[in-house]
Amino acid sequence: MPNELIFSPGVDLITEKVAVVMQDRPVIGMSAWLSDALTSAKMAGRDLQLVTPKTTALTYPVRTSIFKGLYSKWVVTDDDGEYFDGLNGVRLKWNGEMFIARAAAKDGQATSDLHPDYVVKEDPFGQLQFTVRVRHRAVESLVIGKMAERLFTAASGSGPAGWSTSEPVTQPWSPEALTEYCRDRAPEPTWLILAGQPGKEFKPAVGTLEVRRTMSGVDETVTLAVTQPGLDFPNVNLVGEWIDEIADNFELISAMVMGSYGTAAGTYLPRFVGMACPIGVGAGNEAVRSSSVAEMVKVPGISRAMAIGPAHTPAIWYPIGDGREPRDWETYATLMKKLIPADALAGKQ
Repeated sequence: MPNELIFSPGVDLITEKVAVVMQDRPVIGMSAWLSDALTSAKMAGRDLQLVTPKTTALTYPVRTSIFKGLYSKWVVTDDDGEYFDGLNGVRLKWNGEMFIARAAAKDGQATSDLHPDYVVKEDPFGQLQFTVRVRHRAVESLVIGKMAERLFTAASGSGPAGWSTSEPVTQPWSPEALTEYCRDRAPEPTWLILAGQPGKEFKPAVGTLEVRRTMSGVDETVTLAVTQPGLDFPNVNLVGEWIDEIADNFELISAMVMGSYGTAAGTYLPRFVGMACPIGVGAGNEAVRSSSVAEMVKVPGISRAMAIGPAHTPAIWYPIGDGREPRDWETYATLMKKLIPADALAGKQ
């Protein structure tokens, strides 16, 4: 159980809206104290603002997990005493309650008041990013982690080296031990960190695994970031084969694959290195069963969509782009309108 927010060891300041964590480390991972701070803040109805120097890098689990709240921010301190947002470069100021944009937005547009250190030119490395969800039957023989093994192996060259509740990863890879841990926590959801195999023969990889009990079964969601040797990403058709293999062996709910950028170590500095762009989307049988496959593969801008997985419960792979073209987000938006019709969205409101 997390500490009460006032007793969380990683929290330096608490206001009515945020909990502020100040750290001066070369790399910040999802340590036990940061995880406790995040959970404690959430339970207390606060968002988290992380303050670091401009030389600090974040790991993939931190960058993708702690900045989801309305007021959550990566606050970067510069040598000139100014602050800026490490995710978008906007200059920040402290208003007595939290860090906010220094310049107000105009006419509904985001502020263009960017700090120059955010746009320093550096040579990035490609980061191939996955978010894949599958559903299992809730049976006693269920073993969690097999999907992660396939995804890690395909994208990095080897299955995970280990798992843990925080960084650094401490437990050797064992789907059986991981499953036992999740089962002991059920029906509460479980969130874990997965580390790829070290060694020059493997691509640096890190990910997360979330297990959640639902009315339909047990959902297993794996996120994964794999550092590429340069700026190019695997061919969209090859990536589709990896998702096809998962759909053949598991009940695929959804898959999203993107090209992004980071450091050679797989971490992220507060720099602009380019926009993450879509490579492809996998839609599970739940998303396509209301229509025919022949109809669901017809999407403007996507010419090679295809059925994957079992013939009796097909999923669909939608190849979108090479992971480097921002305009591909327009094709992605068109696809989402087909997969999630407007009347379905209205019914959720």
